[in-house]
Amino acid sequence: MSAALPAPGTALKALDAIPDPGGAPADYAPAPILIVRSGETVTAFLNVCPHQGRPLCLPSGRTLVSEGRFLVCPFHGASFDIATGACAGGPAGGSRLTAVPVQVADGMVVAA
Repeated sequence: MSAALPAPGTALKALDAIPDPGGAPADYAPAPILIVRSGETVTAFLNVCPHQGRPLCLPSGRTLVSEGRFLVCPFHGASFDIATGACAGGPAGGSRLTAVPVQVADGMVVAA
């Protein structure tokens, strides 16, 4: 995918708008980015499952996180380690998610 990734410092989402554990689409129109949170771990990935190119969240934005460690594609059940994006099971095989570097600053998730 050749989406325009955000420049460092670009605000993507208020931290308190992301369920813990859970995820939410970023407020960034040029690229589909999903921000995932579990405790102190906040990561972001392109919102595209490598299995069939479907979004990693439901149209409502609801994101499935299992055991606080795995992001689960709602369409075919592929699961990914939320810290690394590596496939942990399901039909996506040995693939991994495309990471988007982020950090938390002043209550906001921003591109790093």
